[in-house]
Amino acid sequence: MNADTINDLSLWVTVGAVVFAVVVAFSTMRLSASKRSAADKWRKKAQDLDHQLGRAEAVFGAYPGLILVWEQKVPDPDLNWGDPIVYGSAAALASLVRFAEPGKPKEFARRLLDGIADFNTLSQDGSDRTLRQLISALRENGEGFSTSITLAGGKLIEVDGNVAGAQVVVWLEDASIRGRDEKDAITKFEKEKLIALTDPVAFVEIMGKAPFPLWRMSGTGRIVWANKAYCDYVGVDNVQTVLADQIQLDNKCVAQAHKAMNENIVVKEARPLIVNGKVKPSTLTMFPVSGGIAGIVVDASEASQLRTALTNHIRAHDETLNNMGEAVVIFGVDQRMNFHNTAFATMFGLDENWFKLRPSHGEWLDHMREKRRLPEQPDYRDWKRAELSFYTDWPDEMTDELWSLPDGREIRLVRMRDPEGGLSLLFGDMTDQMTMRSRLGTLINVQKATLDKLTEGVAVFGPDGRLKIHNAAYETMWSLPSNALKDEPLFRELTGLHLKLYHDRAFWSEMVARTTDPSPEARRHVNGEIRRSDDTILTFLSKPLPDGATLIAWDDITRSRRTEDAYRERAEALEAADRLKTEFVGHVSYQLRTPLTTISGYAEFLQSGVAGELTDKQSEYIFAIQTASEELAKTFNDILDIAAVEADAVDLDLGDVEIYYLLENALDYVVTKVEDTQIKVVLECPTDIGIIRADEKRIKQIVQNLISNAIRFTKPGGNIEIGASKDASGDGSGIRIWVKDDGIGIPAERQPQVFESFKSTRGGTGLGLALVERFVAQHGGWVELESEEGMGTHVTCHLPREASLGGAHPELDL
Repeated sequence: MNADTINDLSLWVTVGAVVFAVVVAFSTMRLSASKRSAADKWRKKAQDLDHQLGRAEAVFGAYPGLILVWEQKVPDPDLNWGDPIVYGSAAALASLVRFAEPGKPKEFARRLLDGIADFNTLSQDGSDRTLRQLISALRENGEGFSTSITLAGGKLIEVDGNVAGAQVVVWLEDASIRGRDEKDAITKFEKEKLIALTDPVAFVEIMGKAPFPLWRMSGTGRIVWANKAYCDYVGVDNVQTVLADQIQLDNKCVAQAHKAMNENIVVKEARPLIVNGKVKPSTLTMFPVSGGIAGIVVDASEASQLRTALTNHIRAHDETLNNMGEAVVIFGVDQRMNFHNTAFATMFGLDENWFKLRPSHGEWLDHMREKRRLPEQPDYRDWKRAELSFYTDWPDEMTDELWSLPDGREIRLVRMRDPEGGLSLLFGDMTDQMTMRSRLGTLINVQKATLDKLTEGVAVFGPDGRLKIHNAAYETMWSLPSNALKDEPLFRELTGLHLKLYHDRAFWSEMVARTTDPSPEARRHVNGEIRRSDDTILTFLSKPLPDGATLIAWDDITRSRRTEDAYRERAEALEAADRLKTEFVGHVSYQLRTPLTTISGYAEFLQSGVAGELTDKQSEYIFAIQTASEELAKTFNDILDIAAVEADAVDLDLGDVEIYYLLENALDYVVTKVEDTQIKVVLECPTDIGIIRADEKRIKQIVQNLISNAIRFTKPGGNIEIGASKDASGDGSGIRIWVKDDGIGIPAERQPQVFESFKSTRGGTGLGLALVERFVAQHGGWVELESEEGMGTHVTCHLPREASLGGAHPELDL
């Protein structure tokens, strides 16, 4: 920056005053002679203003910094700085101009702000926002600031911002020239300029000599520093050429830098760069730093070569696997299919286009199941979960498996796990081998080995009535000697041994006939139950087999029957006791209603003043009696209702129920209840929620019980929400009504008991929620409870649009 440039900048400082003086003078000359005295007066005022403006400029000129004044609205600093008026001394201009971006002298303010706006500041509140962000907050919210900016070479600029009426003012001062005159400032500027040319961002020497490209860009995307390796990459001798010509590594660098700056993230991209006329695979990383963006390039040539070699190796490996007769599929650690050979697609009849989707292991199993290419499983989900568990739980010794497919094929499966955690599966078609093996095996031995593991006693008699197969359980169950079962004895010979434990000869004769009589009437499926002389209870099954043989099976159910009887007797006793309890409580409640009505009536009589005027204390006592009577009456009514419900003596009186108006009336009820507790109650329900077919009395009782429960356990100053909405669960046609509070909540271990009669978890009778649950269930709905101790309770009733007719009065269709 030469002296002419500094003079041009200084000239703009006073141009406003000169223009103003000329306008005033010109206006004065145009005054008519008839108003000359007034013109003289205004001329004198103009002269006074001119003197004041001159003194103000002298004051501004003595300020050791710059003052930027926006008289109009400041544009968005992220897009445009606008046209601020610049005040300040030549020394300040000389000190600060070195930090400005290159450009026209008239745009000095914009260039200076662009040069320093993206450096982090050191504010008194400890924040590290940039100057651009501070000016944005000043422009939008009028937030003043006082901060410092540390620039290259350790230079410190103090910045203050504030509003002055409708104007926005920013003060800039170079702390390094405070107390110096203009000459000293210019001299210091020239010295530091030389330092800035050799080391613009004060990088340490090791960064400048690093063998990989490093560079720094301003917030506007201009390169402000680069190391020697960067210069070598772009083919120039020195960094001055890079800065002067703004030589980028490629045409994508600026966009990458803006992305890192705007999103305040590290942006890493891999792409080839042209270095000395050759393509070099590289990884470019850019990240935000104070004052702009820093970048680094890593040579990825070696990694690219290794990647190519690995690709070739994998291709050769794949070709080898494709020439195998066995089917091979490889899944990666992400459980997605990385490879399959031709034999795999052929073995399982899979379309090659399907493999382009890179299905996961689970998706492949599902697809195979749809095509019936998997073994039949009683619980497919558990079996699939076990298959996928091999990715995380590999056994110490993996055995081969044999898959029996629905089409009759026998497939041998071998699993292998790679070091990275993926799975390789090898399939071999063993159908022919298994067929030959099954012909050589003995079917009887296989069947006997299977039968011996059964707890049921099993015996198979041939068409001639001889014992062909039996298991150990049959022998033990009937206390048969081992030698009696040798040499395939006839069934009728064994009946003598069976008669010792079960003496019904007709039964055994009929059983023998089923094994030997070929007629369809005799060979039929029969089952039943017998009690032997030793009080053992057996169930039996007689079933004809396709080859003419007959299977007879016995099962000892003595223990289970006794357990069942014991449970049944216990359940009946509990039901009887619960019924007696309910009847007793209901009877007592009914008997207590008459004296309670008398007490309540006399209390109302005294409260009305008919017996004489009451004192305040007496009125308080009467009010307490009435309140207690109401609570006790409600308790008695709840007890009678729960007794009626459990006796199945309550029918629903169905009708159209307006949900919104019902809840609105409930809101009035609860507001009266919480009038002295400062509990806030809100209603969250759309007015057009519609109607449901239900018992309005019971729905009101449900809501009131929920509200009473919420009030009882919500502290003064708490919140209660009553609401209703359409229920998305089920068929989507129902509604849900809820009451939510922020009271003391219910401990998790006590929540299962809240819907049981006479089991209160937090004091009270324990009937409120029990009635709610039963009335909702009678409508065909259900109740949901969410509660956390110390956080409150949320009870939701899910109701159908039309209540079930099972609990309703029969309606006449006239």
